[in-house]
Amino acid sequence: MGLMFWSSSVPPAALHCLRNRQRRKISHQQARMRYLTKKVQNFLFSSIKLTFHEFANGATRMAQDRLPPLRALKTLEAFHQNGSVTATARALNVSHSAVSHQLKQIEDWAGIRLMRRDGRQTALTEAGESLAQVINESFGAIRHEIDRLTMRERLPVSIASLRFVIPNWLLPEIEAFMAANPDVSVYIQEHVSDHPVSPEPDLLIGFSLAGQLPEGAEPIIPGAAIPVCAPSYQARHAIRSDADIADATLLHDEDMRMWRTWFCAAGIKEHDNGDERRLFFSGSALICDAARRGLGVALCREALIEPYLESGELVRLSDIRIDKASVYYLQLSQHGMNRRAAIALTEWLIKQGGLKWQDGLPTA
Repeated sequence: MGLMFWSSSVPPAALHCLRNRQRRKISHQQARMRYLTKKVQNFLFSSIKLTFHEFANGATRMAQDRLPPLRALKTLEAFHQNGSVTATARALNVSHSAVSHQLKQIEDWAGIRLMRRDGRQTALTEAGESLAQVINESFGAIRHEIDRLTMRERLPVSIASLRFVIPNWLLPEIEAFMAANPDVSVYIQEHVSDHPVSPEPDLLIGFSLAGQLPEGAEPIIPGAAIPVCAPSYQARHAIRSDADIADATLLHDEDMRMWRTWFCAAGIKEHDNGDERRLFFSGSALICDAARRGLGVALCREALIEPYLESGELVRLSDIRIDKASVYYLQLSQHGMNRRAAIALTEWLIKQGGLKWQDGLPTA
């Protein structure tokens, strides 16, 4: 039975689930922003109340839950920074009387004297100075948190991918995505299967059985493998049938498991062709390169060698596929779920995989 993760007309069902998850995560992000702002505001107000309490000797107002006016707090902060009512009015682009009104309002709210007035001169009392410092620190914390959240959204979307996937599938899709999203930057790094990536990327591309995907992972392209070689090698060795492959130089990694699986699927008895030499490699990319150079026959992941098949650098030797239950998957990390750009790229890659593959086979 073929895999049912790809569709040529609509995104896979997994994409619909991801979109719902995106809406939830964006709502979560907005809620978290409100939570962080409220948390800092609560710190600000609790600090202010503590300061008032210290200088008002436990006035009954401190037992009330109502908060001081934010505009008045902002005016007191500006007065502390500028040193006079006139300079504060200029900095806030308001009238002299508006500044005096806001300063009087926060004094009335606190029930303590925050300003010392001497003729036309106004200065902070000890209580006013202490409160203004708390306000400066608290508003500074709010500004810092907003800057941090904004900067995080501007950081490049990071992707860690298996090496062979990057040039043969990922880069063309990234090129199209960035053309459609010119404000998004992307950082791509290689990773080795089963090895943790540090620091954790926004997106991870890995390989797994379809029924054993990591939590939250979505399939993007099939992992089925087919036998291929260079046209020159096929001509030299007269490979015209599945049985002829058994007499070819077989390119593989450290063991022969994939080839044994393929011979079993093809109903061909593996035999010794008399050549004791072996040519094996440490990874899929090297195996594919060796096949393109005409060194032998390789089992390659069909979805990743599509460009070489289309260009004629490699030829398909058989329609028998192995590892049809395997997929390349895309996993969005926890912090990636809080980034709109990472979610958008995830949707894009899943959709592109669905447009080009259906039931593990190319749609065109």
